[in-house]
Amino acid sequence: MDSSIRSILFLGIGGVSMHQLALCYKKSGYAVFGYDAKKNKYTTICQKAKIPFTTRFNSEFTNVDLCIKTGAIKDDNKYVKIMKLKHIKVIDRAQALADISKEFKCVIAVAGTHGKSTTSSLIYEILRQAKFNVSCHIGADVFSPRFELGDDYLVVEACEYNKSFLSLYPDISVITNVEAEHMDSYKTMFNLRNAFSTFLKRGLVRFAYNDECNMFLRRVKNVKFVDKTDLNISPKIKGEHNLKNISLAIAVAQYLKIDDKIIAKAVNSFIGIPRRYEFIGDYNGIRTYIDYAHHPTEIEAFISTFDEDFKNNLIVFQPHTYSRTKNFLSDFVRVLSKVKNLCIYKEYPAREKRISGMTAYELYKEIKKKNTNVHYSASVKSVVDKIKKYDAIAFVGAGDIDQIAKKIVKITKKKC
Repeated sequence: MDSSIRSILFLGIGGVSMHQLALCYKKSGYAVFGYDAKKNKYTTICQKAKIPFTTRFNSEFTNVDLCIKTGAIKDDNKYVKIMKLKHIKVIDRAQALADISKEFKCVIAVAGTHGKSTTSSLIYEILRQAKFNVSCHIGADVFSPRFELGDDYLVVEACEYNKSFLSLYPDISVITNVEAEHMDSYKTMFNLRNAFSTFLKRGLVRFAYNDECNMFLRRVKNVKFVDKTDLNISPKIKGEHNLKNISLAIAVAQYLKIDDKIIAKAVNSFIGIPRRYEFIGDYNGIRTYIDYAHHPTEIEAFISTFDEDFKNNLIVFQPHTYSRTKNFLSDFVRVLSKVKNLCIYKEYPAREKRISGMTAYELYKEIKKKNTNVHYSASVKSVVDKIKKYDAIAFVGAGDIDQIAKKIVKITKKKC
């Protein structure tokens, strides 16, 4: 980074990636400030690290040398405009991550429509147990997180949203799978696949799972296509999709010449990451889980595994963004109309405004045409009223549905 930069403002510091970057810069000696619209667990972590944080944008912020903004904040944001009027350089989170990654000897970047958090977390865990000098930057909470300049290896979850992963130039590039997603950024499958191909080519060493959705990557030279591992393992994380993630992580670890016994031990002890088939407690004796699945393929994979474990279950699904709900309507209807007991919860709009796209209630009406055993809820009370005697409940989605689930579990604790 430019040696003249000594102070940095993080716009949207409450994100999982943004707060990690802020902590890294703070540890490296920069004066770091944070702004976000709301407090959360990540802003609390930053405050404990002596990073000044506020939910009120103030004039002090215009005295910094650099502003790093989350990708969800657009260039027409009023605070971004203020910074630019003050001639303060503004860069995206993706560029800041790319700049930091240049400080490491070996960068392992994992991209894909599904499974990139799990795969990158497992690669990090294997390297950590193999005593590698390794840091990670992953879009989920991981066990024993570390992000320190001076380490040799960096494991990065490379997000395709807004083409941010094209800021990276990894030493090892990994792709789990490629399906239609973030079409507001890409418009066509050709553009999406071209971006993933470009990302894969950036790696000096290239891995991709040997799956039908990745066949277009065969046009890229020198790719190591990975099949299901034959290593003797007994993983705790469930599902066919996770076996693919595990196989990719093992292939990378074996390329790095890590002993198979160390790899197997790390895989077998890996309990996954939060909001991936995570048990959070009981509601009136009913086992309650949360899962991050928000794309139709992810939802279908989760439901398949959940149905195997619990025959009499309830799925509470929260759509994430209006555009995704509209773009994947037919797939959502196809997958969710098969669910025996289903509740659609009000949508989580994230960065979007209700201009175009589809609401959760509109999705519910479409599903109800094929599945009469579906309900709609827009409040915690409404969900609770619909809970009967099930073996298990799963709250599924990428929005705040996990917080709804935790509130419902707490209702039981209050009764006790």
